Amino acid sequence: MIRRIWIAYCVELTKAARRKFTYVGPAVVLASVVGLLLQHPIGHNARSDYGYIAFATSSTLDVAGLAILLIFVTAQVAGEFSSGAIRLTLVRPILRYEYLAAKTLLGMTYAVVLTLLTAVGAWTVAFAFGDILGVSFGGDMRHATGEMGLAYAYGVGLALLPQWASVAYAVFIATLVRGTGAAMGTAAGLWILVEMIKYRLKIAPFLFSSYLQAPWQPFTDMANGFTPQWMPMAWSCAVVSAGAFVLFFALAVLALYRRNLQA
Repeated sequence: MIRRIWIAYCVELTKAARRKFTYVGPAVVLASVVGLLLQHPIGHNARSDYGYIAFATSSTLDVAGLAILLIFVTAQVAGEFSSGAIRLTLVRPILRYEYLAAKTLLGMTYAVVLTLLTAVGAWTVAFAFGDILGVSFGGDMRHATGEMGLAYAYGVGLALLPQWASVAYAVFIATLVRGTGAAMGTAAGLWILVEMIKYRLKIAPFLFSSYLQAPWQPFTDMANGFTPQWMPMAWSCAVVSAGAFVLFFALAVLALYRRNLQA
């Protein structure tokens, strides 16, 4: 089973590398990182620009990065339903859940790539046009450079969890809805609808989407000279994201097994 999933995943990587849209995502997130300088200017003024790094990272991943990720994943899955390519794929010795596992792993890999590119872009811009020093107030060092880098690394790791849950969500929608455009529209539409009502219904703490920006708050607090508070946010983020990932992937598998691929 693991071998078949790995082979299918490698095949998916090869196919994705041949598609032009795959490279749109990296270009968009890097452009977003640079463009956010207009909203959060930086400069060589002996003041640390970690605030820009936090702002650029969270804003890029939560808007441009998320949109690209959902489009990429739904297109990868729904596109093969529309073209009929999935029937050729499943003729080979691979089970339906293994096929979805490979697609999900591809989406997770893409999320990692977008996140790392955003991180590299934000730090590079801050280093080139601003100052990356330890955070100090009144001559007292609050947070050293190494401490800030470690906190950012924690943020990256934690932020990947709700993104991976987003991948499973997109795979489920793409498996359930016919047509690439319809899948993209449904995924985006349901997301926006839930975002509009989740606070009114008081269900925000139980939704993985509520934790897309939360991992960057401790780093932002440190950039402002405060003591970061990782708990209970980190624990909630991990549990809710993992639960959503398992739920959506299980629903996707169920939907695919019940779907008539000849229709």
